Amino acid sequence: MEDNRNFIIAMVLTVLILLGYSYLYEVPQKQAAQQAAQQQAADGSKKDDSLPDFGPASDNPTDVKGKSPADSPPIALDRAEALKSGQRITIISPHVKGSIALKGARIDDLTLSDYKETVDKDSPDVALLNPEGTKKSYFVDFNWGIDGLKGPDKNSVWTANKDELEAGDSVTLTWDNGAGLLFSRTIALDRDYMFTITQKVTNQTDATVKVAQYGRIIRTGRPSGRSFYISHQGPMWSLDKGIEEFTYKDLDDDGKNEKKTAKSTANNEESSWLGISDKYWLVALIPDKKENFNVEIYRRGDKKSEKFHVNYFHNWTLLPAGESHTEKSRLFAGAKKVTLLDRYTDELHIKKFNYAIDWGMFHFLTKPMFYLLDLLYAFAGNFGVAILLLTVLVKLALFPIANKGYKSMNKMKVLQPKMQALKEKYADDKAKLQQATMELYKKEKVNPVSGCLPMFLQFPVFFSLYKVLYITIDMRHAPFFGWVKDLSAPDTMYVTNLFGLIPWHPTGMLALGILPVIMGFTMWLQMQMNPSASDPMQRKIMMFMPIVFTFMLSQFSVGLVIYWICNNVLGILQQWVLIRRADTVPVKTKT
Repeated sequence: MEDNRNFIIAMVLTVLILLGYSYLYEVPQKQAAQQAAQQQAADGSKKDDSLPDFGPASDNPTDVKGKSPADSPPIALDRAEALKSGQRITIISPHVKGSIALKGARIDDLTLSDYKETVDKDSPDVALLNPEGTKKSYFVDFNWGIDGLKGPDKNSVWTANKDELEAGDSVTLTWDNGAGLLFSRTIALDRDYMFTITQKVTNQTDATVKVAQYGRIIRTGRPSGRSFYISHQGPMWSLDKGIEEFTYKDLDDDGKNEKKTAKSTANNEESSWLGISDKYWLVALIPDKKENFNVEIYRRGDKKSEKFHVNYFHNWTLLPAGESHTEKSRLFAGAKKVTLLDRYTDELHIKKFNYAIDWGMFHFLTKPMFYLLDLLYAFAGNFGVAILLLTVLVKLALFPIANKGYKSMNKMKVLQPKMQALKEKYADDKAKLQQATMELYKKEKVNPVSGCLPMFLQFPVFFSLYKVLYITIDMRHAPFFGWVKDLSAPDTMYVTNLFGLIPWHPTGMLALGILPVIMGFTMWLQMQMNPSASDPMQRKIMMFMPIVFTFMLSQFSVGLVIYWICNNVLGILQQWVLIRRADTVPVKTKT
């Protein structure tokens, strides 16, 4: 058996797990979800007279049975200019600021006060929702479908009972169609990101009216930045069959606009929801759980003016003359903060709402990893320090196994002269060499596989930390010390431009930070303490391994690099102590 075969296999598996995860696990999961969605779409395409024809969610949704008008040419309005185009209700809250347009009664202006676009001190707040007509319009619309009569649309100007909506309070909007239908909409906001929308329609005509409440999200364009399978970005829903996710590409099949449809049945225990998820942000509709509703997700327009629609439409309701009908829905528009989504899931009974964060198939590892890091952060006050403490805790937990592994590697190092003698003796007989090697291991009580065990046990920890650093907003823009301003981003102290002395900003593989270099050095130093491979090819592979990992980790979150450095340093100290205590005098080999 070759000396370092198991160690090389461990290193290769590390790379495969990190780089091949999305193709081995995430992609099949998403394909299964898409197949389930297609089946739901096929089921939903059957005629059901109890539900309105949601149609294409035209710009005038009151025409629920009509055809969608042609898309108007996009108008690139300045955001500030668009916000001045009509009367608005100001939103005052500790965590969000913005306004609600009285024209159309849309929630289309929302910025997140706690989050900046970049780590720069003067960076503007993250703008989540933007009015229609701006370059990245993104808004939410709740309204009524009316069969045969005029209902409110995007041009309807509502009347408000106050000019401001404060957190913990509500505002009521009213609109009269002039033909006997009176509409009211009460919008409440909690202390965080949850809006509650209570809609009421009163029939003052002398005939029964058919009404259906709906909600929709319309987004122009796609989010900027790269998208990875490690974190879902795009439309999603959690309905009767659980969570299903759709990428923007799913809705654009070779230029054809694909439509995803489904149904959700009334549930008095849990609310279904649908929305659009970004890496850190979420806009989600939570329809009235006491009502059945249809769901549609689709794309309209071409690449230059594409719009993504996420819509739901409640059942038709017969409203007799002189009576009123009320339905309550909710809107979440804000940051995907773990503890907040957990609270909404439990308190408001929203179905798997906390899985709007893409914990992945290994959520049983990634979620506990976050909670442990969050607990350590509460103690240390710094996520970087929390990562260091986590590394120490992991080392302590794995100490007995790691200790045994390091002892085995040290024994392997002592046995190298004997193994070399066996290779020379049985150079022409691989079978006898294998048998003699195994007998030597048995005699000296050495298990070569146990030397790789500490590394294998690190895989779940390493991957879980990688996932947590990438998907959770708590790590976004979390500083460490010195130049490290964002633990979720790669190291920016580049060796390749002499730490900023050269006026050049490296990109790609050339963006090599100092911390990945330190990690590579500690990895090389630790490998020097292990038994060296007798095979020349293996030695070359092991020589290049730290270099490969240095460049690979230069593209990873700096928090992950800090974890690996600390883990390597602790491993070096542990091995050094064992070597100092061990009897390293080799036993003479009989010839």
